[in-house]
Amino acid sequence: MRGKYIFFACAITVMTLLTGCLGSGSSPGGLPGTSPGTSPGGTTTGSIAGMVTDAVSDLGLWSGQAKVAGKTAQISGGKFEVTGIPAGTHTLVVSKPHYKDATLQVSVGSGQVTLEVKMQPAYSAAHLDLFARLVHAESKGESYEGQVAVAASILNRVRHRNYPNTLYGVIMQRDSRGYAQYSPIDDGTIHTPAGQSAKDAVWDALAGWDPSQGATGFFAPAKVPNKNNWVWKQVHMVQIGNHLFFRSQID
Repeated sequence: MRGKYIFFACAITVMTLLTGCLGSGSSPGGLPGTSPGTSPGGTTTGSIAGMVTDAVSDLGLWSGQAKVAGKTAQISGGKFEVTGIPAGTHTLVVSKPHYKDATLQVSVGSGQVTLEVKMQPAYSAAHLDLFARLVHAESKGESYEGQVAVAASILNRVRHRNYPNTLYGVIMQRDSRGYAQYSPIDDGTIHTPAGQSAKDAVWDALAGWDPSQGATGFFAPAKVPNKNNWVWKQVHMVQIGNHLFFRSQID
């Protein structure tokens, strides 16, 4: 009997030890041995949340991306968040078309780091003024949305392979016959100072608002009644006010 008692006592002790090992270090709904701010491997992790704005206009950027520690997050509504970043110092690169990349060194711990990132436009003040004057000349009298759409379609050409890859090059481009792509260049209205509405439209387009839906050109249907004209043969995106916006069929 004494031998049986010792055996059962040992068995109960072993079961108690095993139960304690299995129960320790676990958290509700989580992996055993993990806690907030750690990875399954036990490495401390944190996150970076950022607000991204234009350094000149202070507008929040509609798009772009943030890269850090091999992870990428999209900018939406002027904000981004990257999670699961190992603790330490990392290089954060924020980028968006028509802006210079912003590069920051960020120290990450077990919590969240909050940043404000100011992006500088990739274009000079002189070229942005030329841009605003073109928008003013082409869309004066249109709704504000229509003015932003004109500005956005011009920027879309900068990124389209069929056109020059600089803002100045797109604005000043001429065809094989020597005619400017935008009539204000030839008729001289490009020299008229831009109104505040056109200037604002330029900044909104730079920030990422594109009412043209990706168009690379526009025309006034009332002024081009001949349906055999090349502009009628393009991919029509949307009509805003007096302008029909299109995307070139030649990709």
